[in-house]
Amino acid sequence: MREIQGLINKQYGMNTRRRFRYCSRILVVAFLFYTTFASAEQLTLRSVEFSSLPGDRLQLKLHMSGPARVPRVFYTGNPARIALDFSGVGNALEKKVIPINVGVASSLHAIEASGRTRVVVNLLKMVPYDTRVDGNDVLITLQNQSGAGIQAVQVGRGDAARPRSSLSPAIQVPRSTGVPTTQPRPSLTPSAAASQGARAMASQPYAFPRQSIQNIDFRRGKKGEGRVLISLSDPNTVVDMQEQGGKVIVYFMNTDLPHSLARTLDVLDFATPVQSVATVKEGNRVRMTITPASGDYDYLSYQSEGKLTLEFRPLTRAQKIAQLKKRFNFTGKRLSLNFQDIEVRSVLQILADFTKLNIVASDTVGGHITLRLNDVPWDQALDLILKSKGLGKRQTGNVVMVAPLAEINKIEKEEYEALAIKEKFEPLKTEIIQLNYAKAAEVQAVLMGVRDSGDAPPPPVGVPEYATNFAPDLISQPSEASNRASILSARGVVNIDPRTNILIIQDTTRNLAAVRKLVQELDKPVRQVLIESRVVIANSNFTREIGVRFGATKETSGFALRGTSTPAQNLLVDLAAAAGKGAGGSLGLAIFKAGDYLLSLELSALQAEDKGEVLSNPRVVTADQATARIEQGVEIPFSTVSQNGTQTQFKKAVLRLEVTPHITPDDHVQMELFITKDSPGQPTPTGQIAIDKKEIQTEVLVDSGDTVVLGGIFEHERNRSVNSVPFFGELPGVGWMFRKQKKVDDKRELLIFITPKILKETLALGE
Repeated sequence: MREIQGLINKQYGMNTRRRFRYCSRILVVAFLFYTTFASAEQLTLRSVEFSSLPGDRLQLKLHMSGPARVPRVFYTGNPARIALDFSGVGNALEKKVIPINVGVASSLHAIEASGRTRVVVNLLKMVPYDTRVDGNDVLITLQNQSGAGIQAVQVGRGDAARPRSSLSPAIQVPRSTGVPTTQPRPSLTPSAAASQGARAMASQPYAFPRQSIQNIDFRRGKKGEGRVLISLSDPNTVVDMQEQGGKVIVYFMNTDLPHSLARTLDVLDFATPVQSVATVKEGNRVRMTITPASGDYDYLSYQSEGKLTLEFRPLTRAQKIAQLKKRFNFTGKRLSLNFQDIEVRSVLQILADFTKLNIVASDTVGGHITLRLNDVPWDQALDLILKSKGLGKRQTGNVVMVAPLAEINKIEKEEYEALAIKEKFEPLKTEIIQLNYAKAAEVQAVLMGVRDSGDAPPPPVGVPEYATNFAPDLISQPSEASNRASILSARGVVNIDPRTNILIIQDTTRNLAAVRKLVQELDKPVRQVLIESRVVIANSNFTREIGVRFGATKETSGFALRGTSTPAQNLLVDLAAAAGKGAGGSLGLAIFKAGDYLLSLELSALQAEDKGEVLSNPRVVTADQATARIEQGVEIPFSTVSQNGTQTQFKKAVLRLEVTPHITPDDHVQMELFITKDSPGQPTPTGQIAIDKKEIQTEVLVDSGDTVVLGGIFEHERNRSVNSVPFFGELPGVGWMFRKQKKVDDKRELLIFITPKILKETLALGE
């Protein structure tokens, strides 16, 4: 303090009272700054608690080391997660992953990175939730719990998960009787995505503030994803997303829709899994229907601030099958059961009360069972109980019959006996089905089928084969119609009218429904393929010749620089390029004269280059698994002489493309190809024309739009020849006068390319 006062006196020269007041202010400001900075540096996440609340709600409490800050909250719909970002907050939890396994909450992840802590709550499905700050705690309230027994649990620094107290179990059953004393209340909250701030009670109707949709947009991702972008006026808008009838339905609760946005967006041209997005106003909510272009897709939803994004990703058929295998087959509400030697009938009564189903137990159902199931779907619990006691079930509507498997099989056997009798005596009805794409004769062959005559006739549609073992007299005897692997019943017939392309079917009412469904699957347009091929024939020929002509002629003139005209009979050496026929160039020299005779020398040279390329591009469009052929060229006549006289036959020298494509489920094209490029060749010694053949026959698998080289033939011919006069051609210095040199370098190449393209009904971007 004295040092600070002395410094103030020295610098400012103030009196004692003013110096003391000024120093006190400095100390207060320094203390406040220190405490604020220290608290900001030391703010950490210390513990996590979760407990149940009235109305089937679950509350998560995040306890901080100091006054909690408001986090940035966002969620994703698939997978269902709620994420909270705490800026400037550290993570003091000993475990990064905290299991919850209560209601729809499965676990909690807390990760610290880059000066912030992210807390992710993993859910089984999206439910309405609420976040708020209460002192040092951040409270997350989840609605619509499954009704399972919940205990308050606290997880903190260095602490293991330990129960604190038992709160509102969903089912309380004495072990001796197994009769529930507390009935679970059904949850009324929606089972889909909802944003923060949604305060809902399971036993009360919703009362949300009014909000509106500001804009709806659609975009295509880099990998073909379809993204529906919805701008919301309030980020707390409650959203309910569900799949119905192969479509994704999204409801926006208590939301207005501007008249300009009540429309249908046709987005098929974007080449994404989404075909259309239709938005309409329904009462106090907005309904958005997203129609996929095919069933091979996966979707997820996520929200950031006031923008909700629905993303649809394309899947291959293999990915779709793998995704279906991974799905959990049990979807019932979760419950916990813990019994010691309880009657099976009592457990069935508990499940009936919990699920509100009508369960009918046979008199032969009995025995006791001991089980401990914690937070499992009720349908999975029922399945385990039935399997452990050798029981089976049959469900019709909301009525479930439970009986031993042998008894259920006996009931089904009796039903099939009655069905066989009905099949034999039921009146036949006639139905006319108009075909749009398929040929009536082809569909008739599929419906009738043809089998080996030694096979037994098939039972009626819907009757298993073992039904004929106990009621052979009730099944019609084999006839011409029943001796086929037919979709129809033993008495069913099908006729066609080729003129109008219709089917005339006569069968029982139940069989007609099955036939109608099958015909609907068969009567579909066949996908088409554009097959484009390129046949390239390239040649590069090179010839070089150097030769001489040497002889004597009678001349009256002197030396001259000119072309010689020495007659062939006067030539001493005749080795001119191109046989001296005037091709190429020549240089004549008169090198010596003796009297009237002139000794002349003619030098000749020839260099020829021949480069050419023949490109043939046949293209053809054909349907899937249909053979197509296209050809162009000439037919060459050939004459043959026999005892019947002279006969003329024609042989084709054509360019031909013959292909049979098959489109695979993953949009590849498998093709059987036969390509020829024939042309007239040189005359034969008999005077007829030869045919130069170039052809390829193969089978390939190519992706749509890709180009593949089917094959090629490369020929390279090199030839160097020297013609000379013996002895004189080897003389040094003058030997060139008695030699002729020729060099040939010819190249020929044949390449065949093929490009299949699957034709789509509409134009897709990027293609």
